[in-house]
Amino acid sequence: MMYLKKYFIVVFFFVLLIETINAKEICQPDLNLETNSEDKLKSNPADKNVEDKTKSSSTDKNPVFVFFDGSLSMQGYVKDQLGQKNLYRDVIDDLQQISENVGKKTFYHRFGSKIEPIKENEIAKATKPDFYACSESQAECNNQETRLELAFKAANANKDATYIIVTDLFLSNKQLVGSTLGSITNPLKTILKNGKSIGIFGIMSSFNGNIYDIPKKNGGTFQYNQAKKRPFYIIVIGDQKNINQIRKNLEEQHFIDAEDQYKFTLITSSPVLQNLNKNKIITADSIVGISKSENFKFEYTGNNLPVYKFDTNSDKKIEFKIKLSEIIVPGSSIDQYILKENLWSSSETRCEKINDWKKTKYKDISILQANENDLVINLFKGVPLKKLFGGMRHFYTVSVYANQTGNLSEETFKDWSIRDSDAEEFTDQSPVEFKTLNLTKIIKILTSVANETFEPTLIATIALNMKLEK
Repeated sequence: MMYLKKYFIVVFFFVLLIETINAKEICQPDLNLETNSEDKLKSNPADKNVEDKTKSSSTDKNPVFVFFDGSLSMQGYVKDQLGQKNLYRDVIDDLQQISENVGKKTFYHRFGSKIEPIKENEIAKATKPDFYACSESQAECNNQETRLELAFKAANANKDATYIIVTDLFLSNKQLVGSTLGSITNPLKTILKNGKSIGIFGIMSSFNGNIYDIPKKNGGTFQYNQAKKRPFYIIVIGDQKNINQIRKNLEEQHFIDAEDQYKFTLITSSPVLQNLNKNKIITADSIVGISKSENFKFEYTGNNLPVYKFDTNSDKKIEFKIKLSEIIVPGSSIDQYILKENLWSSSETRCEKINDWKKTKYKDISILQANENDLVINLFKGVPLKKLFGGMRHFYTVSVYANQTGNLSEETFKDWSIRDSDAEEFTDQSPVEFKTLNLTKIIKILTSVANETFEPTLIATIALNMKLEK
């Protein structure tokens, strides 16, 4: 028994000695850093707002709800136009199969001034002119307007569902102001806050029919029937993985010819692809040439903090690079980044001798720049190493946050958009390829909603442990 007790005492002191040596070897001040928090990236709480029609029909997991714009202007997409490729019919024909790749059960609806369910065996009619026609009086017909907000409201119904909306996205100014605008943006805020995203596919197709409700400069509206091509849009609301699956299916099955005109953008309040610390994407080479420094060592500490330990002089240029393809969700963009920095110093350069780190008051130590391919942080460009005391050890941490979503979506669709005030003059030119009314304004509204629901999201944190020469 005495022998066993002595054995445990020896083991205890040995473990204590190892922990003490490791603590000295880590050689860092007490840190309180967020390094690999991912709660903002994967947030997807249940959605409480329920549209009655959708709620009653869904008991399956991962259902898909498809909404067809049934307004009369959509009729031109299903009529042949000599010499033009009809992608609308091709895509609608395959939409059933594409939906089944995403969810276990698909429910179909038509919307105009209200939402109406469609039986599965009637889906083929969406490629026929009769689907958009109405034999009743104009007041009783459901094809006289596009109440897009109804489809958006319905998209709040089921947290596990994917929602697909097929429309010409032709909205006038009066639909984008006041209470009508609120009825569009309010459901979208809920959708984005709940971690969902909005994928917008723009597809140029042949067109042979009337385009209604084009605004005149002096008031009133008119129609135009000379267009031979016109874009239609598929709006997908759901998890990013399902949006990407639909995108993959569409691109592989339909957008294969060089002349096919197709655009895609992703509206999301979660444009950050991953946390680089959690997935240990940061390497020794992420700081250009630093591994050649004297006494260089690179390691991840227990909280996934990558630490670069090295000796350097005050003339050293230090540049940390992050590939944008590693941090931005494809189809989305980030417009603004911020840095959070801390710097400590110790007059003792040997780690085993350091008992106390002094936190400095320096701010704006490094400068961040984004180019086409990379996010570049010029470390110690704001506060040069020459300003720090030589012959000392310095410990620096910097965290990079995404601070605002970008406006890539607006730029993507800019050439397909026409403003209300320019619409009449545009038709005077007898265009054969017709643009979408207020498209960039609509995209801008969606981007603004994404920014409202966006929270600063951590991308990466690194630490530099430097012995600075005198």
